[in-house]
Amino acid sequence: MLSRVADIIYWMARYLERAENTARIVDVNAQLVIDLQSRQAADDPRSWEPLVYVTGDEDKFFELYGQTVSERAVVEFMLFDKRNPSSVISCIATARENARCIRDQLANEVWETLNTFYLKLKDDDYARYAQLGSAEYLNRLKTRIQLFYGVADSMLPRTQGWWFYEFGRHLERADNTSRILDVKYYMLLPSLHAVGSALDLIQWGSVLRSCSAFEAFRRSRRGQLNLERVLDYLIRDEDFPRSILFSVLAAEDALAQIVATMPHVADNPASQRVASLRAHLQETSVADIIKSGVHEYLDEVQQQAQLIHESLQETFVDYPTATARVMA
Repeated sequence: MLSRVADIIYWMARYLERAENTARIVDVNAQLVIDLQSRQAADDPRSWEPLVYVTGDEDKFFELYGQTVSERAVVEFMLFDKRNPSSVISCIATARENARCIRDQLANEVWETLNTFYLKLKDDDYARYAQLGSAEYLNRLKTRIQLFYGVADSMLPRTQGWWFYEFGRHLERADNTSRILDVKYYMLLPSLHAVGSALDLIQWGSVLRSCSAFEAFRRSRRGQLNLERVLDYLIRDEDFPRSILFSVLAAEDALAQIVATMPHVADNPASQRVASLRAHLQETSVADIIKSGVHEYLDEVQQQAQLIHESLQETFVDYPTATARVMA
């Protein structure tokens, strides 16, 4: 497979997953704001400012919207602002453009599903979001992306292209699940006495629902919702598809499938770094995560995901052509 085509497929998957997880991050925050309304107004900067920092786009936000943080400004920035390359509309537009460049590699149904989604989304704005309500609008976004995943899963052959798609999707998912957890970390409780309270339980329930994990958590981890149990499930569970560990394991498997056809890159840095992150997740207990700092641990996961991405680019996309090998 041409490295250009592999890179396009990889980024198409990442942008689609990023769009879905951006919708999930906005969703969990909107739910938390509702739960906290007795303590602070919905438009209090403390309610929405965390999203600006959790996504890592604070410089761009303040450049475009000034220092005033409000629900409308943050929602517009994260969902509809085409000047923000990580907004939902920008991610879907970029994924669509990537798919257009490789239409000959895709089934017609895959292209049509993504193209239709973009055409229905491109004229949406905050007024449409407010009209439907946050829960309804964001659920529609997530359902549309899930529809694409289902069509792609049933239509794309399991060749190298598929495994680059799977690698990109799960690497992005691992990064974004950590960011969803970070939203809860930044939503400060009224006091330390609120830890373990009904409000705390409601918030952790919102975080689980944002990852479509509430029912699965209840079946798997019978008992009370609390910091330790939810963190352990969303970070270290090997069976739940949106946990960080599950996503890293899936990315590791996809990369192994790619490398299996190219033995000359068997010891590539990307494979080594994925294996290192997987081992780190498996070996670090939730007690150690809390002791060292939840935010710091999640930030480290995000940094490792970025290093894995850079290593993948160096190995399969931006490698020196003078030493490249032609595969039969």
